[in-house]
Amino acid sequence: MTATSHATPLQEGTIMFDFKCSMQAQLDNLWLKPEDLARGIDVRVSSVRKWLDPELDCVPVKDAFDWVYDQTEKLGNLTMHCLNEANESAEKFGRHILRWYRDEDLPETEPMGLSNLASHLVADQLEAKDIEYSFVYACRDDEWIEQHLDDFPDLDPKAEFSAWADILGVPTSEIAMGLGITGRSVKDWKNPKRDTMLPVDEAWDFLEDYADAIEYRTAELLESKPNPMPYHPMTRLGTLSKRERIDNLAALAASKQLMADGKTVVDFAYV
Repeated sequence: MTATSHATPLQEGTIMFDFKCSMQAQLDNLWLKPEDLARGIDVRVSSVRKWLDPELDCVPVKDAFDWVYDQTEKLGNLTMHCLNEANESAEKFGRHILRWYRDEDLPETEPMGLSNLASHLVADQLEAKDIEYSFVYACRDDEWIEQHLDDFPDLDPKAEFSAWADILGVPTSEIAMGLGITGRSVKDWKNPKRDTMLPVDEAWDFLEDYADAIEYRTAELLESKPNPMPYHPMTRLGTLSKRERIDNLAALAASKQLMADGKTVVDFAYV
């Protein structure tokens, strides 16, 4: 399209939806929520949701994309800091310990998802080197860790469960629905203050099945190599169905693998 030509309504819509989908995919890839973006650039959450809604004629402003880019750079620093902390914990406790954060562990201005993503990335690095590690809630002090070093099978099962659920993108409500229990029970499993309430075996099995579903869908996308990669928009309440969530997580995982060669470019488009 030349500088003097005019986009058709369909072309304008396609461009608009690409911007919206690009923003949603970038936020998800960084484990960021619309609330994080709204707080970061001082706008209402409702404005961010409108930017992401494919049915509305508005697109994310430049400040929004700039903020997301800044978070990408920040993630690199957080990951390096997390790796240094893990190495220090190995010297202190004989085990690499990765901190997992809850909302109350960080200032309101610090996105929790970004910090936990850094821990996840370090976990991947350690796993690639066959180095064992443990997720531990950030609120646990050194004394607590020393007292639980011999616990089996996990040093901090609540943090391990919470981390795995977050890594898979499974909300508390979906775990509760899948197991036929209340959301309060799942929250108690994750709550570090409820020491005696630990995740049951069925909960771990549920997450394992969820991981298998994401892996299977990722393999399908890697085989078909769709471009643009299909991506589901959230509802206006910020929700997705289980199938849509799995599709989106698989799309992000597949795109990372496809772009690993440094040459392939993968775009996303709302479906």
